[in-house]
Amino acid sequence: MFRSLLQHPNPIILVTIGLLLGALVSALLRRTARPAVAAVWRAVFARLRPHVPKRLRRVVRWCAERVEPATVRSILVTAVAAGGAWFAAETLHMVGPVTAAISATLSVQMSSHASMREGARRLIGTLAGMAVTVVVWGTFGLSLWTIAIIAGCGLAAGRLLRLGDSSVTVPLTSLGILVAGSTVTESFVWQRVAATGLGILVGMILSPLVGGMTPLERARERLAHLSAEIARLLGNLGTGVRDGYDREQAAAWLARSRELDEDLAEAGAAVDELLRQARWSLTTPVARVAPLQQTLRALEHGVHQVNSVARSMFDAAVTPRAAMVPEQIGSVLTAASEAFAFHATVVADRQANTARDAENLHKLLETLREERQRTLRKVRTEVDDTGVLVLTGSIITDVDRMAGSLELSAPALTVGVQAPGPGIPAVSEVLPTVRLMLKKKALAKTAR
Repeated sequence: MFRSLLQHPNPIILVTIGLLLGALVSALLRRTARPAVAAVWRAVFARLRPHVPKRLRRVVRWCAERVEPATVRSILVTAVAAGGAWFAAETLHMVGPVTAAISATLSVQMSSHASMREGARRLIGTLAGMAVTVVVWGTFGLSLWTIAIIAGCGLAAGRLLRLGDSSVTVPLTSLGILVAGSTVTESFVWQRVAATGLGILVGMILSPLVGGMTPLERARERLAHLSAEIARLLGNLGTGVRDGYDREQAAAWLARSRELDEDLAEAGAAVDELLRQARWSLTTPVARVAPLQQTLRALEHGVHQVNSVARSMFDAAVTPRAAMVPEQIGSVLTAASEAFAFHATVVADRQANTARDAENLHKLLETLREERQRTLRKVRTEVDDTGVLVLTGSIITDVDRMAGSLELSAPALTVGVQAPGPGIPAVSEVLPTVRLMLKKKALAKTAR
């Protein structure tokens, strides 16, 4: 049988084997490819660097500083997905292999779940577009008004189906069918659907190579990055207050505090993607997402508070005859920076000891509060300027709110949080119940 398969290969079997091998390689390389490639690149560059001209080294450094590795990975994976989908469609003798390549290109996302979700919307949009074309074309024929009706009805159908950004797939598919010819046969419809589905499958298989991380790892990484950036900015603010700062430094810190909103948006998107994936995951319970959602809310408040501190320091530097920030505040900001830096390491560590890390974070926050009390007493004793006292109180209040957010004890963290209502349970929550029922059933049979 194996010899006959080699002599007369079945296209379906060959494509199936290829997809399975692709999924296996993708699963293996997802964790090993990025560190392996980085290690090889560092080794090769270290060996070749003495022999590379300085001008070429400057060009390489310029490219490395401006091109993100994630962008390069996305381009390479998308190219491989498009070529693989086209080859698979050609092997299966499909009428439109380009459709498979286009579908694979559009389906490559940061994770397999995101790829499957977007691909499913695109497949629904393809089916809806074909349906719109068949109905409108069959009723009114081909004319100027037909084109307008197909485009408008297709976009409306996409909106009604709540396809999101994939709504445009419906009119595009409808108009694309007109390019294919003057008739729409049943074979053409199914060939188009099969090619779209094949492209989605290829994109879903290769998507894990884009990010190199699971949704849970990505959410942890983005949250840890955000906490580390807050810590870095607080450290700079504390050093600036102690050593003195000028208007340009204050403006740079204020601009950086506003840029934290971008890091916050990326972390929020990662947590949202994890929540969607956890509802269908066999290994990631929804309960594991709740702590990360709380962490996201705490860091969101931290971003607002550090922005407030940076704004206060900027106003003090640029406003004529304004109260200056007392240098005693620097130690408080440094202590807050250390708390956020430790929080970043805890969030990033997958093997973290929850009880021990919570205790260590609590100690750092207690140190922060003690430093806050000492600083407040010192400022009240050494400074008699009302404006300075008011400014000190404002910054101290922001620091207090940061500490409460990190400790998850701030009442503001609960505002706007919707209690989970009844809904369809996640797959990871259903499986333990199914296993328990099967185990009880087996034990009952054994007892008989």
